[in-house]
Amino acid sequence: MKKTPAQRRTEILGHLRQGIAYSPAALAELFDVSVMTIHRDLKQLDAEGYLSKQHGGAIINQNAFSSNELDRRNGCHQRAKAAIGQFVVNHLIDEKRDSIVIDSGSTTLALVKSLPDIPITVMVNGLPALSVLSQYRNMRVHSVGGKLNHDMMAFEGTVACDMVSQCHFSKAFLGTDGIDIKAGFTTTDIANAQLTRLIAQQSQEVYILADASKFHQRALASIMSFEGITGIVTEKGVPDEFQQIFKQHHIQLFEVE
Repeated sequence: MKKTPAQRRTEILGHLRQGIAYSPAALAELFDVSVMTIHRDLKQLDAEGYLSKQHGGAIINQNAFSSNELDRRNGCHQRAKAAIGQFVVNHLIDEKRDSIVIDSGSTTLALVKSLPDIPITVMVNGLPALSVLSQYRNMRVHSVGGKLNHDMMAFEGTVACDMVSQCHFSKAFLGTDGIDIKAGFTTTDIANAQLTRLIAQQSQEVYILADASKFHQRALASIMSFEGITGIVTEKGVPDEFQQIFKQHHIQLFEVE
């Protein structure tokens, strides 16, 4: 049974991270695909920052797998992310009725930093978010547990999924690494995609928080399609084709300055 492109790219990264040198021809033979397919895989992984594609093969980008990468993401588009987070606090959270869940990510972390210390139930996934909310005294703070993904500083795996499956939320606020017309919402981590899908399933309303750079981007793993999304909070200037898709799926579009 042939692997999907996402599965194949994940395994390619696994081989390269072990320090094993593979030529495109060797990878093509290993995965029973054409050399051209491997070149497309390497080009995609290069575009996502996981490796540097070179003549005769590729070299892994170790910075993409360290916690420093999270610091880099947090430093990008800070103004837009802060505006998105503040909009959510001002317009989408009801402190008297809501029990919310906030997934890992740099834009969702901006939301966490915007939250006032109010008596609301909040579950977060990720050490950076937990560190912020640990200072709050009025908020009822819960954290997803399980295996720590050191690259994302967030939890994943069976324990995390079991925990989320027993919870019910009024609203979920999720991040994404890419928004693509065909692929929907995507992320660079397969295990994180699985947990994020489950969080969405356990929530009455689902909101995606994304800055403008995420449009027309497709990352490794699919999170979900446009079905079941309540709203998207992003910057002004959403491309027309995405506005049409959102209307077709009755997704509320909130554009912030």
